[in-house]
Amino acid sequence: MGSKLSPLLAEVFMGDFETDLEKKEKLFPRVWWRYVDDIFASVKERYLPQTLELLNNQHSSIKFTVEKEVEGKLPFLDLLIQRKEDNTLKFGIYRKPTSTDRYITVDSNHFGAQKQAAFHSMAHRLYHIPMEKTEFEEEKQKIYEAGIVNGYDYDFVRKILRKHARKKHRSDTTTFRPEKEESYRVSLPFHPKLTNGISKILLQHGLKTAYKSGNTLKDRLVSLKDRIPEEERSGIYEIPCKSCPSIYIGQTRRKFKVRLKEHKNAVENKRINESSVAAHTTEFDHSIDWEKVKFKKCVRKPGHLNAWESMFISTAEKPLMNEDDPPIISPLFNLINQKFA
Repeated sequence: MGSKLSPLLAEVFMGDFETDLEKKEKLFPRVWWRYVDDIFASVKERYLPQTLELLNNQHSSIKFTVEKEVEGKLPFLDLLIQRKEDNTLKFGIYRKPTSTDRYITVDSNHFGAQKQAAFHSMAHRLYHIPMEKTEFEEEKQKIYEAGIVNGYDYDFVRKILRKHARKKHRSDTTTFRPEKEESYRVSLPFHPKLTNGISKILLQHGLKTAYKSGNTLKDRLVSLKDRIPEEERSGIYEIPCKSCPSIYIGQTRRKFKVRLKEHKNAVENKRINESSVAAHTTEFDHSIDWEKVKFKKCVRKPGHLNAWESMFISTAEKPLMNEDDPPIISPLFNLINQKFA
């Protein structure tokens, strides 16, 4: 939500905030590590109220709160930081008391990589946070337990853990890094019988497939926003000829009703340079069936219009009034009408 610039602007603001405060104030904490809006700081207890007041007086819209260590333990993000008797620190994994370790279950209709994602994340964290043996083994056991809670067997978790262990060993024992190949990805809703076949064909053209969850019960039953009438939307539309089977397929960034009105005016005044529909009716003395005009696809992002228009033009089963070639010419559009076993 919000502008894409928001994270960058927040980082710039907080960076300037911290730099300015560090130069001016003697009470600025000696240890100050920040991740977004979570800060780990080391402050002497007697100076804590003054330091908190100092921070909250710097800007009217920024207010800090504090959480102190209890019995030498302090949670920070997903870490549990513990202070030992010699004042050194040791780390463990922190989970909120309300955590249920519930992730995508084994029987869910998701692509395999999506089911594994949470366990890969936990395994990566296990091997990259410097934990002592006791904390390491406890976290390892919790990952196995999370697998059982979500219906996965022991081998499922074991293979993921072994993969990350080997990767960490390679990283620690060599400076060589594999070269990253440049690749392009296509996002598709996951449906085993369809998308598996499509992904194999796309791979032959150098395109990797990224799957997204789709066709959920929420998508079908729930609408959180008022439906916008088709004539108020932007996207792809189809205009049929009443005198022959020809159709015109076009795109509009503006409201559909505005673009349709322009076509009607061009047809009535025979302005053939402004509309291929007008050129067709003028050349063949045909008429347009305005009652059967269709709004084919709502497209909110202008950058996607060319692709959608090209797809509808390339897969059209009727002759076209369009005088120009589609914006994008690609054999991949021929896959749309193919059926996969």
